[in-house]
Amino acid sequence: MTATVSGPRTERSPARGRTPADGYHGLGAMIRLVLRRNRVRLIVWVVVLVGMYQYIVSYYKTVFPDQRALDAFATLSNTPGIKALTGLSPAASTMGGAVWTKGWMTVVLALAIGVVFLVTRTGRADEEAGRTELLRSRVLGVHAYSMAAWLVTGALCVVIGVLLAVVSIGGSLDPAGTGITGSLILGGSVAGIGLVGLGVGAVAGQVSTTSRGANSLGAGVIIAAYVFRMIGDMGNGVLSWFSPIGWGQQMQPYGGNRWWPLLLLLGLTAVLLVAASQLEARRDIGAGLLPQRPGRAGAPARYGTPFGLALRLQRNPIIGWTIAIVLGGALMGSVVEAMTDLLADAGPGAENLLRGTGVTALLALLVSMMALITVVFALQTTVSLRADEASGIIEPQLAGALSRRRWALERLAIPTVWSAVLLALGGFVIGEVYGAAIHDSTQGGRLALAALAYWPAVMVFVGLAVLLWGYLPRVATPIAWGVMAAMWFITMFGEVFRLPQWFLDLLPLSATPYAPLEPMAWAPLGIMTLVALALTWIGLDRFARRDIQPA
Repeated sequence: MTATVSGPRTERSPARGRTPADGYHGLGAMIRLVLRRNRVRLIVWVVVLVGMYQYIVSYYKTVFPDQRALDAFATLSNTPGIKALTGLSPAASTMGGAVWTKGWMTVVLALAIGVVFLVTRTGRADEEAGRTELLRSRVLGVHAYSMAAWLVTGALCVVIGVLLAVVSIGGSLDPAGTGITGSLILGGSVAGIGLVGLGVGAVAGQVSTTSRGANSLGAGVIIAAYVFRMIGDMGNGVLSWFSPIGWGQQMQPYGGNRWWPLLLLLGLTAVLLVAASQLEARRDIGAGLLPQRPGRAGAPARYGTPFGLALRLQRNPIIGWTIAIVLGGALMGSVVEAMTDLLADAGPGAENLLRGTGVTALLALLVSMMALITVVFALQTTVSLRADEASGIIEPQLAGALSRRRWALERLAIPTVWSAVLLALGGFVIGEVYGAAIHDSTQGGRLALAALAYWPAVMVFVGLAVLLWGYLPRVATPIAWGVMAAMWFITMFGEVFRLPQWFLDLLPLSATPYAPLEPMAWAPLGIMTLVALALTWIGLDRFARRDIQPA
């Protein structure tokens, strides 16, 4: 039989007949899905960042009651350590400039890195887990899910920027006679850098083949931008213009009040999102621009153990947090004397924050800040247990004779041991830098021991995360981070808000002796160690008995 064709084929293939709009088919449904899956995270980010900034505004209005205190703060801000850490406001002697110096850099870094993680979660992580492929099995455009994530995350940046501007206006931060321009520019600079973080996260998700790699790449780019800005501000300022964080800083709220650097931030965001969209349209689902390298033919024997494998997977965070602790300790130690003089002139408001007066009280505060940073590292490495369970890579490891308890205990060795290392290292660096300034070589060991006193408190957070993972695995990670953020805020500012002392004493970090200002008390450290062990044991026992619950 001979087949004949009666006429030219008029039906086009789906690929050739697709219009650009087809790539976004189903966008509305995907926006609702992204909002539904991330509603708690979005609310938490808004509350934490705006709430922290609101507190800084309120607190600084009491710490700096007159122009003399503001002038003293401006002098301190012009030191190399503060310029490197926070940048230098051109209006540091105004209330708006003082608040900017205290809070702007923290807010924009937290927002930019947080946005990278949010975009990766909805992009590369869902693709890695197979959720994106499942969604595309229906009538859904190639770019619909990604665009939905970008729109929702972009809206988060804009909302935070608007709310920060509202808080600034409500706090009357603008100098007299300038209207509200400075507050609006501050909000715009925060939103602009957040949007750059969105673009960086979008591209990182296309380049990397894993969510872990995308998070590391995106956060690394943001940190590199911060470092370029830091080096530029300590030099002639040229390198700051190679950093989007430097562009946001050059908007100079309450000083120069420039709008045009915002165009650079928006332009860079648009370029990054277009690049991410083009990469997504051309690559295979599940693939990345940088393919995974094949492993060695013979891997070291240590990779065959849970601890060895986890150490290999967690080495980048370990190295990154160690560098951050060393740099942070060096910066803190370098400004101890200058900060002591400034806070002495600030009056009673500073005593509430320091819980005392003098250089010893300030050292105790800096040591407690190192403990807060270490808690973040410990929690990040602990919740990775849930991440491995959700992704399914735990099941091949447990398919043999390896017990669940042994697997978890070996994994928990990393936050247990390295958190102690970070505490001791951070306290030691603060003490050594400060000791070099006053020619006292004993400060390093003294502050290292003071920092190690916080190790039982850090372990309580680890135990709580393990308990949540055992009983509520699907929501353990956001709850653990939420509890940590709440305790972080209460520990730092509880006495300023005059919360009951009995309540503060129940919190791990507040219950730790405030060394070196206060004498060492061993009873609370022993109790917290027992509590941490109990929480960990109960959580592991539950994990050993329940079913594995993937994402």
